[in-house]
Amino acid sequence: MPNETGARCALQVARQRRLSVRPDEFGLEQDICDVTLWLIEMHSLSRVHVWVDRHYTQIGREIAGVTVMTSPTHPEGLTEAAHEAFLALGYTIEDTRADTYGHQFCDGHHSKHEAIQAYARIEGALRRWRSL
Repeated sequence: MPNETGARCALQVARQRRLSVRPDEFGLEQDICDVTLWLIEMHSLSRVHVWVDRHYTQIGREIAGVTVMTSPTHPEGLTEAAHEAFLALGYTIEDTRADTYGHQFCDGHHSKHEAIQAYARIEGALRRWRSL
């Protein structure tokens, strides 16, 4: 989705490309973008990278781990918040210590409208998840 400047997030471009070839295949691009935008808003950050690791055997909503990186450090609280957000979105997080690969992170080129939608989506998922 283009933002006010016409730039697009690389993950959204990858998602659109994947959906054009395999429309029924699950993708986690939107979830990574939404968690990234939510963290930026929640913690008044200018930039953050949400790094998601997957084992080569994991599919769908299975991931090996989540790490949040900011400049110059990555506070543990941000990683814990992102971890909870992915659990609230229905992910299983299990690191078996086998080989992993990192999924592309969101570069933050989103409109204010997309950021508001992401914030509402993650807050809603967390509210539902915590009430279980």
